[in-house]
Amino acid sequence: MNAPAKKPELLAPGGTLEKVRVALRYGADAVYVGGTRFSLRAQAGNLDDEELAQAVHLARRRGKKLYWALNVFPHPPELPDLERAVAYAAEIGVDGLIVSDPGVIELARRIAPHVPLHLSTQANTTNAAGARFWARNGIRRINLARELNWEEILAVRQTVGVELELFVHGALCVSYSGRCLLSAFLNRRGANRGFCTQPCRWRYHLMEEKRPGEFFAVEEDGRGTYIFNSRDLCLLPKLQEVLRLGADALKIEGRMKGAHYVATVVRAYRLAIDRYFEDPEGFVADPAWMEELRKVSHRPYTYGLMFPDDAFQEAHVAHETDYCRTHTLAGIVRRHPASHREHPQHGVRDRLPVLLEARSPLVRGVRLEFLFPDGSNRFFEIREMHDPAGRPVEKVHPNQRVQFFVPFDTFPDQVVRTAR
Repeated sequence: MNAPAKKPELLAPGGTLEKVRVALRYGADAVYVGGTRFSLRAQAGNLDDEELAQAVHLARRRGKKLYWALNVFPHPPELPDLERAVAYAAEIGVDGLIVSDPGVIELARRIAPHVPLHLSTQANTTNAAGARFWARNGIRRINLARELNWEEILAVRQTVGVELELFVHGALCVSYSGRCLLSAFLNRRGANRGFCTQPCRWRYHLMEEKRPGEFFAVEEDGRGTYIFNSRDLCLLPKLQEVLRLGADALKIEGRMKGAHYVATVVRAYRLAIDRYFEDPEGFVADPAWMEELRKVSHRPYTYGLMFPDDAFQEAHVAHETDYCRTHTLAGIVRRHPASHREHPQHGVRDRLPVLLEARSPLVRGVRLEFLFPDGSNRFFEIREMHDPAGRPVEKVHPNQRVQFFVPFDTFPDQVVRTAR
């Protein structure tokens, strides 16, 4: 198969305005966000109306795109407010709406006919006939169901002209295209309303009705069973094959994830995609990219169902609910009053001021790692630090700001991490 003619859009999650900025800094071509209502990540930070307008402006200023997820399945009382949300999306100039429900699609086409519509994976499009149906009904782009394998995706790509989008990284739902009722039944918090409590991650036992309180293990091994607990998707090792499918966009899941996850994952896929298009035939994945992806909080990785006969590890289900965590977010660089640098240049200097908004407790002697969009990292051990008023401090708590000097340039919204 020939290499694709153009790079796919790298689409990143923006759970908050801060994470929108981080995603754009580290190489995303576009960011998808949710408002305070009507998306399937109601528990993410999400953006209020003013922040949505700021995010659109921020993306446009950088030549990027901003998509707003309105992919909830609304109930009748919600339609008037949803109409107002669609009208506001058109007013602020979002580059697309992510939708699932046919009623919302009809409503959006009527109220905002010039705003492109992207079909969510929740619509579980699994074949070319379905893709053509949605295209006839106003859909510009379709996120194909994650249940499809590589050959099936290729068959769709070869027979439809509508834009296609694929998930390449992030959490997976054990239910078909995310259509899960467990949370709604067990906790009265519906996943398809944006309030999933992830009961698929719980540990389950068997109890016989005449023996209340006696729990019998449903064992896969000595730790019990987590039969619903999916691994996380990671297609970076298969990126060459994924790119040859000719998808228009590659999407990273994670609006509930933190800034460290966004920066690290976006950067890894940005570097890999760019490297591939420099020399498709000679492309070789850099092991450092996977090493970076292992540093973010994640469950064990899998290729999912795109490559079912080439398992990442032994199974698609993780045998425990704990995350793999080796590093944590130390803080985010803020604009220092003494510095007006906008761009991530990091030439060697003696003493350059840094203003860091801490996200973890910091003490003197901690070793920080500054992440740069070009894939490099710079280490620095804090020997002295001061509060914004210039007073020396020994310890900094999360959300406090601290300043110190480093021998290299930094930039606003730069992600800084530390080993756990």
